[in-house]
Amino acid sequence: MIRTEQIDAGRVKGLVTHAEKARAGVLLLCTITGVDAFMRERGQRLAEAGYSSLVWDPYPGEAPPQDLPSAQARAKKLNDGTVDEMSECVGYMLGTMQLPAVAVVGFCLGGRYALLLGGRDKRLFACVPYYPSVHVPNQPQQTLDAVALSAEIPCPVHLIHAGADQVFKPEAFALVRAALEQRSVATIVEVHPGAMHSFMRPDLQNVPANASGSRLSWPQVVAFLDACLAQRTAA
Repeated sequence: MIRTEQIDAGRVKGLVTHAEKARAGVLLLCTITGVDAFMRERGQRLAEAGYSSLVWDPYPGEAPPQDLPSAQARAKKLNDGTVDEMSECVGYMLGTMQLPAVAVVGFCLGGRYALLLGGRDKRLFACVPYYPSVHVPNQPQQTLDAVALSAEIPCPVHLIHAGADQVFKPEAFALVRAALEQRSVATIVEVHPGAMHSFMRPDLQNVPANASGSRLSWPQVVAFLDACLAQRTAA
């Protein structure tokens, strides 16, 4: 039976979705809208695929933002020190949850964090940044270099790019892609022409390119996780 629970264990705060027979774990890093219905659905889908997940909560003790402007304002208060909290989430999943391996999947804001965490935490077995909100140069509250850290990620990476992304702009995409492809481990780059930034959002599915990207990308992500985690979970 799939079950969910809220976790508040020191710096580890978020929503855990337990698969009935978990093969491994996935740390989910959310968009600026926090632990919303979309992230809960991702946790459910991962559980159906055999993965327990932990959605890191960027706004602990607060309800998720109710609209985009308030979400943008709240996200600007976050800083890159939160990556340490995400690393503690990885430790919680490996230790307290006793999962044999952990991957990270992040969307938008969380996509950038996935790159940062991947470069700093060597325990991850796979990294999936969905349309990461990487700005070149950094925004004022950002202190870590996502491009430089992308080159330090030791696990396979599946980068998903929206072809019409108005946040992760072509020059930033080119720099991140080049950094990833200079590594000695696998990089998969998936591009959805015409899709907008955050194309998985339910309210953007009326745009055909967004709907196509949503339909096509998720099965590839699950297959990527299966391939990356299979050897570890079979051990």
